[in-house]
Amino acid sequence: MDETEPVEAADRPNPTHRAKLALQRCKTRHAPDSRVAVFDVTPDAGGESNADELVLRGAVSTPRHEREAREAVERATGRTTTSDLTVLESLRTERTVARSVVPVRGDADDEGEQVTQVLYGARVAVFDRDGDWARVFTPDGYLGWVDGDALTEMEVEDANAVVARDTTTTEGETVYAGTPCKVEDGTETAAVFRTGDRASSNEAIRRPPENPTGKNVVEVARGFLGTEYDWGGVTSDGIDCSGLAWVSYRVNGLVLPRDADQQRAVGESVERDDLRPGDLLFFPGHVAISLGGDEYVHAYGGAEAVVINSLDPEDDSYVPDLDETFELARRVI
Repeated sequence: MDETEPVEAADRPNPTHRAKLALQRCKTRHAPDSRVAVFDVTPDAGGESNADELVLRGAVSTPRHEREAREAVERATGRTTTSDLTVLESLRTERTVARSVVPVRGDADDEGEQVTQVLYGARVAVFDRDGDWARVFTPDGYLGWVDGDALTEMEVEDANAVVARDTTTTEGETVYAGTPCKVEDGTETAAVFRTGDRASSNEAIRRPPENPTGKNVVEVARGFLGTEYDWGGVTSDGIDCSGLAWVSYRVNGLVLPRDADQQRAVGESVERDDLRPGDLLFFPGHVAISLGGDEYVHAYGGAEAVVINSLDPEDDSYVPDLDETFELARRVI
């Protein structure tokens, strides 16, 4: 075909197809991680009343995402584009968790993958609903679905303390390490949670240290030794590798991202032969907490529990596969 010969109309991608490609590029650029942002957009033809118009349907996280989607489609198609998108930020309300621990699922379904958990008294942003399910943004920056009945209005806004080890409320509700609460200055009364309920004892409550150390982090992590491995878990009933790192730092007043691939971007790089307690060790799809030197503690799927292993080939707890696939270490404190 001569290079100057026009392409037949039947050979050109139709406007809806071009719009879909533009939206895919837009999502890749502006909202690539579905764990932290929603960009679920479908272009529809405007119908007989306006055949030159495209309508965007679905949901996005923010007004900025809505604007970027509309502008991307208009540039790609030259068509007038209107939005019928649900903008989640415009629906946002603040609630707290009224159960000991609540699964956060990737889909609004009991069979959906548990991507993480939220603890009693956690502050969550609530967006849209799907039947009995509510889409939330968790304190560790995760978007997912929870049972809407597990949420309630907040009686207490602020939190200045944290549960350092498992305890109960005055109503008998179990609360796990990492659960936020508030202790009034100058009082000896039990801590109060965002639900308005109080801790049955102050013994498990502490304010995070002003200057946390790696040894503080290791102390919390060691408290989980023997805990069953559970994908998405963050409690003594079941925990995964990044959940152990998250809780160990959370009790010490530092909030890490939830997943291992996100955690590896925190802190500064450190050499393997200079490891200190609390450093994070990264392997493909896995994270561990250094005890200093060769030993580390982690929630390990291979052991189905929280265990201590070593990078020293002469040690009985040496795991060759992890040693051989070690990628990097990061120092947060």
